[in-house]
Amino acid sequence: MKLKCLLATVMLFGAASATFAQSEDSEENNVAAAPHYSTDEYVGFGGKKNDIKVDFNFGWFISEIGDRNGDAHRGLFGCGFSLMYEHVFNKGCGFGVNAIYEAGEGGDIRTGVIAPSFVYYGSNGGWTYGYSLGLGYGRFSLDSPRYGYDDAAGVGYFVQAEIEKRFTKSFGIGAGLRVMNISAPKPNNSSYYDSHYYGTGTVRFTIGPRFYF
Repeated sequence: MKLKCLLATVMLFGAASATFAQSEDSEENNVAAAPHYSTDEYVGFGGKKNDIKVDFNFGWFISEIGDRNGDAHRGLFGCGFSLMYEHVFNKGCGFGVNAIYEAGEGGDIRTGVIAPSFVYYGSNGGWTYGYSLGLGYGRFSLDSPRYGYDDAAGVGYFVQAEIEKRFTKSFGIGAGLRVMNISAPKPNNSSYYDSHYYGTGTVRFTIGPRFYF
């Protein structure tokens, strides 16, 4: 009888130990199954290091544009487009190559910039945010009976901030705000500007597709 009681006690203790061990294993498995977020997802374009942007822009010339009557006009509306390639490194900083075209008054006023840029981008969930600073070659021209005929090349520079929504790992839509300026030496035959340097300044909203790779 004592032997049977001893065997029953051992079996009961073994069953309790196995149940407790299974409970511990289950808890460990639950901990191991918790989602893990890679730091790469917060760098660059949702973990991607390159993107190509095709943007449509619209906005205003914030600099004064002089006409043939000597009147200055500020706030002329215009549209344009841009093409950009950007690459970021592990910390989110990187570089870009930018080609920007802006026009106004039905194409009578045209500006363009080709420039490298410094960029920074970070990600959170399905969103990417960042900014870029560019400095390079700039050109603007006037070609109309109202504003005269002028063509000058100089230094172009811009700053742009934007936010992007990623729909897949390779595609998204971005929108932003850009301020761009072009400064050039005043030609001898120009009478529209009083200072030695002249140029244009614009503020534009941008929107377009993003391709990540």
